[in-house]
Amino acid sequence: MKYLLVLLTMFSLAYSAQIDKFASDVNYLRDYQEAVETAKEQNKMVMLVLVGDYCPWCRKFEKKTLKSEEVKELVDKNFIAVVIDKYKDKDKYPKEYYAPLIPAVYFINPSTQKPILDTVAYMKKKEYIENMEDALGLFEKEK
Repeated sequence: MKYLLVLLTMFSLAYSAQIDKFASDVNYLRDYQEAVETAKEQNKMVMLVLVGDYCPWCRKFEKKTLKSEEVKELVDKNFIAVVIDKYKDKDKYPKEYYAPLIPAVYFINPSTQKPILDTVAYMKKKEYIENMEDALGLFEKEK
């Protein structure tokens, strides 16, 4: 039984480290409040990405969509991105963003902390870029 517990703990830590590595690779924050404050200072939207350490569709979304050069450029220019583990970071982001399915992305106005647009499930790069552009248009109207 101890062996199983140790194995599960190691497995859990490995996946958590995977989310940290992804965040580091694409320059995403891991703290929701820090993202909100930075977004306010820079007059950008918060892009809250919810994933799970066990989720193969999340890994695919990270690798194929969020790590693509086109998406990274658009994010760097227009958003303050934060990646959160839906379960492990449960108390570290607002409850209204607890998504039933992951991956999920919320584009949030940092001044009101209200969602402008949200997406759920894996998306290919082209579709995701269209969603980001839609969110930017909606954010401009709210300013």
